[in-house]
Amino acid sequence: MKAPQTALAVALLSALFSQPTFAKGNNDKKTIKQLKADIGYLASDALEGRRTGSNGEHKAADYIIAAYNNAGIAAYKGNYKYPFTFVNGKEIAPNTVIKVNGRSVTDHEMAFPLPFSATAKKAHGEILPGVYEQNNVWMIPLYTDADEAKDPHFDWEKFVFDKAKDAAKQGANGVVFYDSYDSKYPVSYNAKSDYETIDIPVGMLTYKGYTAYVPAEGGVQVEMEIFFKKTELTGTNIAAYIDNGAKYTVAIGAHYDHLGYGEDGNSLYAKKEKAIHNGADDNASGTAALMQLSKWIRNAKLKHYNYLFLNFSGEELGLLGSKAMVKDAGLDSTNIAYMVNMDMVGRLNDSTHALTVGGVGTSPTWFKVIDKSDPRFKIVYDSSGIGPSDHTSFYNKGIPVLFFFTGLHTDYHKPSDDADKINYKGEALVMDYIYDVVKKMDKMPRPVYTPTKQSTIGKVRFKVTLGIMPDYSFQEGGVRVDGVSDGRPAMKAGLKAGDVIIQLGDNKVNGMQTYMEALGKFAEGDKTIVKFIRNGKEMSVPLEFTPAEKK
Repeated sequence: MKAPQTALAVALLSALFSQPTFAKGNNDKKTIKQLKADIGYLASDALEGRRTGSNGEHKAADYIIAAYNNAGIAAYKGNYKYPFTFVNGKEIAPNTVIKVNGRSVTDHEMAFPLPFSATAKKAHGEILPGVYEQNNVWMIPLYTDADEAKDPHFDWEKFVFDKAKDAAKQGANGVVFYDSYDSKYPVSYNAKSDYETIDIPVGMLTYKGYTAYVPAEGGVQVEMEIFFKKTELTGTNIAAYIDNGAKYTVAIGAHYDHLGYGEDGNSLYAKKEKAIHNGADDNASGTAALMQLSKWIRNAKLKHYNYLFLNFSGEELGLLGSKAMVKDAGLDSTNIAYMVNMDMVGRLNDSTHALTVGGVGTSPTWFKVIDKSDPRFKIVYDSSGIGPSDHTSFYNKGIPVLFFFTGLHTDYHKPSDDADKINYKGEALVMDYIYDVVKKMDKMPRPVYTPTKQSTIGKVRFKVTLGIMPDYSFQEGGVRVDGVSDGRPAMKAGLKAGDVIIQLGDNKVNGMQTYMEALGKFAEGDKTIVKFIRNGKEMSVPLEFTPAEKK
């Protein structure tokens, strides 16, 4: 599951239950044995955490495809693999120039540009001793004293971003930060920085570079011209298909990627040592469930709909795979009847038996097929179609969705999410329940789509909300809207999917960082103007804020 910006808020209510039983005709021992084999492989160290675009992801993809092949489930439109390419940070381009007192600094252990630096802009100037914030280029110390240089909690990236942005406002044409204290936690270039580009070049001199290039006495001449190049990765979605010649298709999905070694900054692991994040629950559990459910559906010869089985990659990086699949394969409300998503279904709590079912508000049909009185579970409803997983990409295309989730745990997004912690009997129960829903739906007409309000799962804690689903993969300036929530300010103002928000009131929006900063400045009832780009044309509309949460 993609890490939300705050912890998931899931109500787990305690209750007593009898021992679980399997009543759907599936051989529970066989099911559990297969789950152990599939999760055991997908969550093994050999796959190194299944990071999108990695060799581990490729191995997992081949394993999944082999399972569909062996089950006699065909490739979708002739292909099992559906690759997608995305920007994954930026590298320092070789034509970048950083000079100190006429000497070029090319060793990035001594000096490097900050990733939010302006590109193709020259900055040059002479800084006099002891008067560093003056003239054209400013030199700003990274640490105020030796204690700060030893503080493991010092957020140096935020510090330099805020200082550089302020320097630009005050007229500097460039900033060089420097470490004169030999920090215990050396800084380095972060190719995946979330901070947005500012208007001036910004560089960093490490302690090694500072002592080598800055004289103890005399002025400092600085020249900078910075360039970056985008780095791209390719992920692979997998699609298998049962073609019954029906008008509509049911999509059933689960993401199979995870965090690798945590190198994309989405790990909750506190230690500095590299460690494989195996992602047994997140989401080898959903992947293994999908592989078996596809066989159950084939064996049952369900015929009212076609069935499309989708294994997504790139979910942990912002639902990138499901967005690409929906777009590239043209999956929308004209051909998809509904979508079922399984993400983290392997840790059913034996005490509470709490099972969250999301998306129940996306169609009135769901209240007819979701049996909340099922004695095997304590069903927790979440009505929204928007949440921190791949069903969101389908909901935003006008498709009713269901999302199954057995809850968070202390191993979430940590190396300790291993296969030996899966509740295999519990997962088999969840699979039975999902299969029941699909089987019931095969006898029913296509469900009617209903727009929903914001999710109670993984909501961002602001005083107000626009009610949009941002496109986290968009990196061209501003925040692109992936979808809007019914009844929220964005929808009332007329914003649509595809619009790029560039300003809220007096606050320019260059990306997610400034978007969140702008939201934080408003309160319930505030009225403002939102500026956005639609089809290449800048537009603006009035907007009134509502609370981020409604009780």
